[in-house]
Amino acid sequence: MDQGTIQAIGIAAVIIFLAVSAISPIARNVIANKAQNQFMAGDFEGLLKTLSSPMAGIALPKFNQEFMRLNAYEASQNVEGVQQTLDKLLKLPASAEQRRILLSRALNFYEGQNDEGRATHVLELVDALPDQCKGEAVDLAKELRRDSHQTFDIVFRGSYSHIAEMEHALASAEGDERARLNYYLSLQYANKGDEKRADEYLGRIAKAYGFERPTAADEDEAGAAEGDAAEGDDADSAKTGDAE
Repeated sequence: MDQGTIQAIGIAAVIIFLAVSAISPIARNVIANKAQNQFMAGDFEGLLKTLSSPMAGIALPKFNQEFMRLNAYEASQNVEGVQQTLDKLLKLPASAEQRRILLSRALNFYEGQNDEGRATHVLELVDALPDQCKGEAVDLAKELRRDSHQTFDIVFRGSYSHIAEMEHALASAEGDERARLNYYLSLQYANKGDEKRADEYLGRIAKAYGFERPTAADEDEAGAAEGDAAEGDDADSAKTGDAE
């Protein structure tokens, strides 16, 4: 290959690089907006197609692309898709904040799936996170480590030793953190054998998100009412001589 050809290829490569660099910010906004609209509309199949397009591969950072894919699989309750995407994400380079959020999501997912093996692996990654962080991120990583060991013990070891601490934290918690604490308090009371209190904390989550969940007391009352109705039907049948 002569020197002129090499120079021509080099110039072409630079032109292509500059063109892609110029297109990427515009394409990133277009893809991100389209993906957000599809997610909000519940079009998860369309969202996954968008994220798999060549343009998304060019415009979006790999971590962002896979994280959006994770959201789509979780929202559509595709367990296999979530699993495969988490495997990819855990191997990708990420900022300290991205890594912390990902590890929290991964542990929550594996706890929900009762997958102790994978949850243990994620917990090991959580333990190593503070040493990989700097500044304020160190404190956030240590907080995640503390919370992760608590929830792991609750889910996989049947622990209820964190009730007092979580009830104290619940007093000032808001939003998703309040829901998280209510959930793990419910699990702990279930571990302790106090189904009434466990049901009470689950009911708080349901109420916070706008739908009522029947409590154990409500279900007992409904069962008693059905029993009374059945007895009444039997009495009426006896009076009229009807047979079932």
